Amino acid sequence: MATGIDISGLTLNPEEVQEFSQFIIEQVFNRPMLTALHGVNTGVQMKEQIVLASLLGKTGIAGDATCTRKSSGAQSVLSQKYWEPKGIEDTIVHCQKAMSSLFKAYQGKITEYKQNYEIEGSDMAAFLSMLLQESIDATIFRAAWFGDTAVAAAGALTAGLASAADVKFYDYVDGLWAQIFAAVTGSLTERITISENSVVTSKDAQLALASGAALGYFKAIKAKADSRLRANPNALLYVSREIFDNYTEYLTEKGVVYDINIMQNGLQSVKWDSYTVVNMETIWGLDAREDFVNNTTDDVYYLPHRIVFTTPENLPVATLNTNDFTELEAWYERKERENNIAFGFSLDAKLIEEKQIVVAY
Repeated sequence: MATGIDISGLTLNPEEVQEFSQFIIEQVFNRPMLTALHGVNTGVQMKEQIVLASLLGKTGIAGDATCTRKSSGAQSVLSQKYWEPKGIEDTIVHCQKAMSSLFKAYQGKITEYKQNYEIEGSDMAAFLSMLLQESIDATIFRAAWFGDTAVAAAGALTAGLASAADVKFYDYVDGLWAQIFAAVTGSLTERITISENSVVTSKDAQLALASGAALGYFKAIKAKADSRLRANPNALLYVSREIFDNYTEYLTEKGVVYDINIMQNGLQSVKWDSYTVVNMETIWGLDAREDFVNNTTDDVYYLPHRIVFTTPENLPVATLNTNDFTELEAWYERKERENNIAFGFSLDAKLIEEKQIVVAY
């Protein structure tokens, strides 16, 4: 029978921990609020239209000696994209009886027979709910950034997942990176190449950046950016871990006084040329490094160094209801004597204007 907690790694004896409050949960990084990194659209249904309107362009032409009004013929060209949110869900099924009776963190508190099976209202139920809620946060950002409807296992010459078994954790929607790669390939978005990503001798060599490399990439990105993006006060530099560290180490070497801020969403940030540089390691690093490889021949990461220069409004996430991100379903099936804890939400992410983003990878 299934259980929501695997206790096979514990030595069960009269001295083991008997309170859930004493359990040490594996470190889970604080996930940021969506609104800090993305615009958030709610109430979004399948195939809901996103209308994009271009600027009019040049207007204003010379008049003449007649009463006829002049027209330059200026137009705003409308284009469209569509939200296509997909359902994402999971259910943890837990049979309490399948756990060893020596597991006193729960078994030692049973006061009536039905509690041998039903855990509603117990510390164990709360513990499972907390773990599942943490996993929802990770799922939201994994889908938004790394979702790929064409994701596949890596090959000898192609990047991809290290394990084909992980396809189900990525194939919901085409996330932001899939859209960015497509925009770069289609010459719609400017890209700066980070040469260190192509190093295949070792992971350590691949991650090693020369002193000041990050600053050089920042300058190159800004030089490629649309004037409207450069002037936008909301523009952010989203960067991977080594890029962030390389920049702050360079400032230290040069004796520049700076502050690393811990944003309210839990992410580190620092300033460069008036722009906020956000360390995305807890969102990009964990999924990209653990699950993706450059190929099955070289033991290196797939594009570990990444930079995105744009605004949160240009990378919106859509859902039917943001409450779905935080609400859990819990019920007990009396016939099967199984405890169920589940979540479900709809999600899509969009790169809105390909010209209002510059990337490096």
